[in-house]
Amino acid sequence: MRSDPTVQEHGRGGGSGRATVLVLAGTLTIMAGAVVSPAIPGIRAAFADTADVDLLARMITSAHALAIVLFSPFAGVLSERIGRKRALVTGMLTFALGGSSGFYLPDLASILAGRVVLGLGVSLIMTNSVAMIADLYDGTERQRLLGRQTAAGAFGGVALLVGGGALAGLGWRTVFLVYLLGAALVVPALTQLPQTRPGAAGARPTQDRSPSGTRRGPATGLAAALAAMFLGQVAFYSVPVQVPFLVEDHFHAGSVASGAVIAVQTLTTGLVSLRFAAIRRLAGEYGLVTAAFTAIAVGYLVLFLAPHVAVLALGTLVMGAGLGILMPTLNSWVVNEAPPEARSRYTGFLTTALFLGQFLAPIVTQPLVTGLGIQPMFLVIASGALVVAAGYLLAGRRRTAAAGRAVAAGAPGQGRDAQGDAPAGAPAPGSTRGTGNTGKHPPQNPAAAPAGRGDGASDASASPAAPPTPRAPHSLHRRQP
Repeated sequence: MRSDPTVQEHGRGGGSGRATVLVLAGTLTIMAGAVVSPAIPGIRAAFADTADVDLLARMITSAHALAIVLFSPFAGVLSERIGRKRALVTGMLTFALGGSSGFYLPDLASILAGRVVLGLGVSLIMTNSVAMIADLYDGTERQRLLGRQTAAGAFGGVALLVGGGALAGLGWRTVFLVYLLGAALVVPALTQLPQTRPGAAGARPTQDRSPSGTRRGPATGLAAALAAMFLGQVAFYSVPVQVPFLVEDHFHAGSVASGAVIAVQTLTTGLVSLRFAAIRRLAGEYGLVTAAFTAIAVGYLVLFLAPHVAVLALGTLVMGAGLGILMPTLNSWVVNEAPPEARSRYTGFLTTALFLGQFLAPIVTQPLVTGLGIQPMFLVIASGALVVAAGYLLAGRRRTAAAGRAVAAGAPGQGRDAQGDAPAGAPAPGSTRGTGNTGKHPPQNPAAAPAGRGDGASDASASPAAPPTPRAPHSLHRRQP
């Protein structure tokens, strides 16, 4: 476990309990829109005399997303002021309050207001659950938990869609009680997670930042990660938005078939993300993002050519594999780039990019559907995804080349900024570091080793002025403040 300036340990006894709390917190965020979808017809019928009821009833599944987009950057700042644990617990309580409000609020307008409150809770949960995983874990263990968090969200999404449908059969208001699961996690969070304090006060710079504080790496890496998250969500969210219409109108199958096609993507996402720690050893961030968008392109190409519903499922399976790589990669990328005291702010930006992509997906794709049709629109997305994949591939190669030039020129301070797309398990040029490296193999010439990290490597870093002190050979290690 790490001892970042943002973390203050009180006693022992965390272990698997704290990891479970942080992983389950990721499941709550998936519940935000998915659970109430089966209840929309009942809500529309209950408020049939309300003006614009068709639009307002559908907004129940999306109003929280706009709130998340607007509030997430501020959620990160708030977390740095009050501490991540307090912010996470506050988010859980707000999630439960806003989400369950549909059970007891009397009219459609007040229920929509409750969905906005739900969005505020989701912002705090997403921002701080990822940041706390980065605070408390390093190397392979961090990657494993980020993958499990994505998997829990995927598997939970499937279970909640089925469960929400069953609860909707008992009455549309009953579905909203599921959001009380947020309150159920409050006590485990209070007892299992360590106390935190605001990182802005007295937090020291991390070793992997340049002394001048002008390193371009975080800004460049953050921009690349945010762009990948936004574009990836626009692409992936187009599946649940458009595939049901294709299945029912073109292939003349029922809603069960469209649900099964979407479920294949979600389940594949969960299965692949469970293996993220192993996948991360194969390539760096740019390489993994390239692979993810290539999978998107191939999947959409299959959807474009599909003559049958079963082939549609094959396409969503390929895209699900891409999402299972993309989501934990981007979470890991952002928390590795962020100084420990600013992780909540960085993950807040990532949350904004995620939900902005989901919110804009139907707005971006509907004109293409209107002008071309659904399957030709899939071909346009496939082409765009290939362009994005090529861009990240070229960017990774340029950074690799720049790293080689920096090492050859003997400029160790440029290491992290120019590091290329090296696999997490392989040392960067001129460095002995990789993911989870514990210092067992010190460099031959420590004075010449660069101070910066490789692309997405573990955030323990060696100093260029002296050889690193050997540490115990395990992935969770304490770093003295």
